[in-house]
Amino acid sequence: MAFRFRGQGATEYLVLLAAVLIIALVSLALLGFFPGMAGDAKISQSAAYWRSEAKPFSILEHSYSGTTLTLVVQLKEATGSFKMTNISVADSTNSSIPAGGKTFNAGETKTVYVYGIATDLVAGDMYEFPVNMTYTSPNNVEMLQYGAKNLVGKMT
Repeated sequence: MAFRFRGQGATEYLVLLAAVLIIALVSLALLGFFPGMAGDAKISQSAAYWRSEAKPFSILEHSYSGTTLTLVVQLKEATGSFKMTNISVADSTNSSIPAGGKTFNAGETKTVYVYGIATDLVAGDMYEFPVNMTYTSPNNVEMLQYGAKNLVGKMT
């Protein structure tokens, strides 16, 4: 009877070793997965800020390709017209805003292009740019809207 359970210890050892290896592989897979999730979370947070919290101008959509950033900008104020006189993104202030400014009426949406943003990014890379807008209020007071969060997205 003593020889009946002879291989049981070795079998239990192999089963425990297999369980530890599976747990280690799952842990490594999860750790490798989260950095991608961090980038997507950053993009979502940036989009939420620029769509709902940024005032008086919000950025509804944006895309970056080559050296040009395309922004769909909306005036969120309900009264009066605001004139955007400058938009600076990263180190570039070269934009499609004319010399006299671009006038936005209440709730109006317009597309603005910012040119000459030099990076070494390629398609699919994540970009992150600080955005500031200079504008004139209906009272003819020049003001500056600082972006509390950077504009984050994936290059096309």
